[in-house]
Amino acid sequence: MEFSTARTVRISLAVGSAVVVLLVVVLFVIPADRFRPAIEQSASAALGRDVSVGHLRMSLLHQSLSAEGLTIADDPAFSARHFSLRSPSRSASGSGR
Repeated sequence: MEFSTARTVRISLAVGSAVVVLLVVVLFVIPADRFRPAIEQSASAALGRDVSVGHLRMSLLHQSLSAEGLTIADDPAFSARHFSLRSPSRSASGSGR
């Protein structure tokens, strides 16, 4: 019986370690900037204006996505110029619920 419990603990630790390593690898292998075109397209469609997003950073630990810059085109009825949200970064986070 003890052998079975020790084996279960070792297997659980190995699986848990593999999950942690996989999450760390995902952060370095899949850059957040890969999702930028889809984010820009969705935001542009939702706002009815051109949207441009700067460099993206993703944090699984804090469950957040940050952008270094965000530009939204002004309504042509008001101005032909774009306006920018000027700050070091914009971020969104959530629990995924």
